[in-house]
Amino acid sequence: MKKAKYIFVVLYIIAALAVAYFGYSVVRERYFSPEKKGVEKIKSDGQNPASDQASGDQEQAASASDIDNTPPTNGQPNVQTADCDNNCKNFKDNADNLKYCRQVCGITPVTPKNSEGDCANLTGLDRDSCWRDLAVSKKDFSICDKISDAKLQKVCHNRVTEEILN
Repeated sequence: MKKAKYIFVVLYIIAALAVAYFGYSVVRERYFSPEKKGVEKIKSDGQNPASDQASGDQEQAASASDIDNTPPTNGQPNVQTADCDNNCKNFKDNADNLKYCRQVCGITPVTPKNSEGDCANLTGLDRDSCWRDLAVSKKDFSICDKISDAKLQKVCHNRVTEEILN
C-alpha cells in the first residue's frame, strides 16, 4: 500500500503543477501584459454635448490589432497604427485621405441608416461609409461584405461585433 500512496502523491503534484502552469500563463496574459495603444475618441464637430452619452457608444477606437499594415489598395493611403494614434494628422492636407484615415481608424461616428436605398446613389468612400453605418444600425455582418475596401470591411465587422456585444 505504501507504493500506491507515493504514486498518488506524485500524480497529485504533477496535476497541481500543470494547473498552476496554465493558470499562471492566463493570469499573466490578461493582467500583466503591456496595454495596447488605442486611438483617442474624437467627437465630430457640431455634436451636442448632451447627446454625447447617447452617441458615445457609436464612436469606435481602433487598436493596433484592428489595422493591418498591408499596402494601400485602390489608390487609398496606407494607414498605419501610428496614424490612428495621432488622429490622422499626417493626412490633414488632403480631405479625401483624411476622411479615409478616420474611417479606417474608426474615428468617424456612425450615422443611423434605415435601408439599402440610403446607400444606392452614393459612390466610393461615401458608399462604403454608408454600408458600414447601415450594417451597424441593423447589426448585420452580411452588409459589411458589400464594402469594396478590405480595411473598411474589417472595421465594419469589428464595429458590428462591438454593437452586438453592447
